[in-house]
Amino acid sequence: MERLFKKTAALPDGLLRKMSKYWVFDMEGQDLTKGNIRKQLWSLAWPLMLSVFFYTLYNIVDAFWVSKLSPEAIAAVSIAQIALFIMISLSFGLAVGSGVIMAMHIGAKNTHEAERVLGQSFVLAAIVGVIFTAIALLFRTELLTLSGATGAIFAPAMEYFIVTAGGSILFFILIAIMFAFNSEGDTFTLTKLFAVSTFVNVVLDPVFIFGGFGVPAMGISGAAIATLISQAVFIVLAMRKLSSKHRKIRFHFHNLSFNLESVKKILGIGIPASLTQVINPIGMAGLMFITSLAFLELGVIAFSIGFRIDFFAFLPAVGFGFGALAMIGQNLGAGNIGRAKESFKKALKYSFVGATAIGVLALAFGHVIVGIFTTDALVTEHAISYIMTISLSYGFLAIAMVQASAFQAIGKSWPGFWIFFLKFIVISIPLAYFMTQVLDFSIVGIWIAIIAGNIAAAAVGYFWITSAMNKISPENIPVHHMEAIVENKAKEEEMAV
Repeated sequence: MERLFKKTAALPDGLLRKMSKYWVFDMEGQDLTKGNIRKQLWSLAWPLMLSVFFYTLYNIVDAFWVSKLSPEAIAAVSIAQIALFIMISLSFGLAVGSGVIMAMHIGAKNTHEAERVLGQSFVLAAIVGVIFTAIALLFRTELLTLSGATGAIFAPAMEYFIVTAGGSILFFILIAIMFAFNSEGDTFTLTKLFAVSTFVNVVLDPVFIFGGFGVPAMGISGAAIATLISQAVFIVLAMRKLSSKHRKIRFHFHNLSFNLESVKKILGIGIPASLTQVINPIGMAGLMFITSLAFLELGVIAFSIGFRIDFFAFLPAVGFGFGALAMIGQNLGAGNIGRAKESFKKALKYSFVGATAIGVLALAFGHVIVGIFTTDALVTEHAISYIMTISLSYGFLAIAMVQASAFQAIGKSWPGFWIFFLKFIVISIPLAYFMTQVLDFSIVGIWIAIIAGNIAAAAVGYFWITSAMNKISPENIPVHHMEAIVENKAKEEEMAV
């Protein structure tokens, strides 16, 4: 696997020069406090989008092979993943908190503190991973039921859930690694890691599900085991890369520590960021439950197919959102407020255009995509209506996600949570229930409720984040950023003496 990883790096020199001309990437990280903002955003965003695309392929490949078992099996995987996302989403919050502070120290040229935060992020990921693995297994029945697992879907969902939840600590560590590379501005290496990991998953999935090469057929649990192995490969290769002496920010075992003051700063950003991530799977579980009430298992299957297509709309939002998080963090750490604001504006614009383009493609190829996953006439009809109704609101969803990332980058994570609380709890879920249970709408009523939530979240978030950005000045830079600036100036004065 390591040889395969090295081969993905062996691009021709001419191609590398052409790519660097437009994307300015640095495989060991880059200084985001100077240079062309547009080029740097793209240098961060396109590898991140590829990374998320490869990770999305984990789910797509699982869904493809599992769908060969039965229609209930594909819905079971989707529902089990929703329940797991409630737990695993918390890992994003911790990683965001560590990533923001790490980026700030990098911007302030404080390598020692950046490396300490890197080590601490792995300790926190491991601790929280163990806790939530225990919770997920203890309350597995309740979590799956609340996520909409009913009838013939419940048993395979439980089978998949137990295996994935048992190894979910791997995902916590994987996400910590992802944000570490992002904070350094080295998203290209991240892409290669995800490419290798996805390749492992693609090869192992059919073998573990149906058997072969001496491996017994394990059914739906085989898909979960293949995913865990691919994540373990990712972690091993990533840790070797992070420990390289050629990196600007390196992993050291002596930094695997627990500093209470630093943890408080991380949790101050991380807890609301975690809740922001959690509100998404909770909201989707609520919508799945309402769908199951009105349209039974076939409606849930159609929803799960449509939601998987939504993953592609997340690509621009994640790419430019996390790219903006790194750029804003480094520039506030360096005291470059104007550059931080400009980075956010460009990220918002590019994410909207990119997600809208994906929506147009979904409209054009919706029938083909749905046909890959099902041949059932009613499921096909529902799934296509999902795509045709929701796809043109992808741009608004992307805007809301980038806005949440920007709030996290400036140390104000709670507004991002309230934006998505508005989307799901205030708008989409009540409206979906009202339209299907009170007005007796078709399943399109649920799709309309989702659109309304996307637009409302984007509109409210835009005015909120714009106001917050305009208020940032040298006098009111968030305290953790200001501390980095002070530390950097003190270090420069010491070196001058």
